[in-house]
Amino acid sequence: MKRIMRSATLAGLAVTGIALGTSGPAYAQGGGAFQGNAHINCFGCGASSGTAALKVTGVVNGASVVQGAVNATYTVTEATATCPAVGSANGSFTGAVNGTFTWTRVGATAVLTTTGDIKGAGIAAFAVTSPVGLPCGGPVTAQVVGSVAGT
Repeated sequence: MKRIMRSATLAGLAVTGIALGTSGPAYAQGGGAFQGNAHINCFGCGASSGTAALKVTGVVNGASVVQGAVNATYTVTEATATCPAVGSANGSFTGAVNGTFTWTRVGATAVLTTTGDIKGAGIAAFAVTSPVGLPCGGPVTAQVVGSVAGT
């Protein structure tokens, strides 16, 4: 689990560093890295809902954000036949950064798209912290890290 989190953090920071370190076109709305806890009410149960409490660091609409609090709510689709292999979600986030998102997850990695304060794409990695063992069929809590770069 530590190796997954370390790799995801390094990948997220690398993407963010590239996004923040280049001068993009005027419509690029920044980017950022995030970390925190995500919860799904019933993982692998078909349609379910979830929440996340995150800290975001990056550039949003030209302003620096350092460890800004962001809360997300989402609807998750995790089919029992493929649990825990694949899933998807869509939702919204508010706080230091505001907008909507979608993710498509394969295993512990998700590809994200966002609209709102940051219109972009990115990656995230999840490490389940509860329950121990195969998480399908009940509530799940995970640590999540990732990044989004503005397009």
